Amino acid sequence: MIVAGVALDEGSLTNLKEMGVKDSKKLSKKKREELFNVILEASSGFTIVKVEPQQIDNENLNSLTYRAVNLIISSLIYLNPTKVTVDKVGQETEVISYLNSLGIVPNVVHGADVNFVECSAASIIAKVIRDRAIDEIKRVYGDIGSGYPSDEKTIAWISKIHLNNEPPPPFLRRSWKILKRIAPKYYVEKRGVLTW
Repeated sequence: MIVAGVALDEGSLTNLKEMGVKDSKKLSKKKREELFNVILEASSGFTIVKVEPQQIDNENLNSLTYRAVNLIISSLIYLNPTKVTVDKVGQETEVISYLNSLGIVPNVVHGADVNFVECSAASIIAKVIRDRAIDEIKRVYGDIGSGYPSDEKTIAWISKIHLNNEPPPPFLRRSWKILKRIAPKYYVEKRGVLTW
């Protein structure tokens, strides 16, 4: 999982919106790549946090997300933000408490990646980094698809290597529920010990 944060001033927000920055899911891969450097150049700072599959297998996903968001906030605090917008996942109590303790206005809302340019920009950064990581995995392992459970190519690839008794690849989240059905030998319960 990739979590990203970007610090932008009001002028940059307006410019990025005019340039077509919006929720990364509503943009093509090519358009996200085009906007990536534009966003980085417009930002006062940015941070990317990578959460490894093994962490997700052993810890609560929401807690990992909150920790990643708080790490991003702490890394950009030197820029003295007055408001931080976060795309809300679950309750976000930890993030809201942290922002309040810093004296920063928390703007923590569901759908922030759709409704706020700053979150749209961060979602583009995260998605481009994820896309590049998937491209590197494909270079080594062949076409694994997108890595999402809705992708039939991903499901077929996992099923095939499982049937061939290959060890699970290191990038596979072993607690992924769909593995129970398509690759039961790979599946481990959350917080389980990972063995092969």
